[in-house]
Amino acid sequence: MFIQKERHELPDHFLGFANPTRLRILQRLGEAGEENVNDLAVHLHMSQPRISWHLRMLRVGGVIRTRREGRQVYCSLDIENIGRERARLDQLLGIKDRANVREEVRA
Repeated sequence: MFIQKERHELPDHFLGFANPTRLRILQRLGEAGEENVNDLAVHLHMSQPRISWHLRMLRVGGVIRTRREGRQVYCSLDIENIGRERARLDQLLGIKDRANVREEVRA
């Protein structure tokens, strides 16, 4: 039996956050707003192919956006999609109001 594509979207999204290198990439993009792949590689002291592999995982999960300008690829956070996926997770978990959750756990 084949699993529908729909079921892969939420796991793929959160898989983007499940790696320390990808979290460092996301932190950098949060600070910089947008950065090209080569500058990310230099900043993180990693090879460009390795950064590109992690960026692909983030792009598949809808965590980042990429745009091409000539030979350069620029990346930025996909804030809107991150919000949508978080709302889908809340719905899946039955969380109706995040404020109520904080009260329940006394955070």
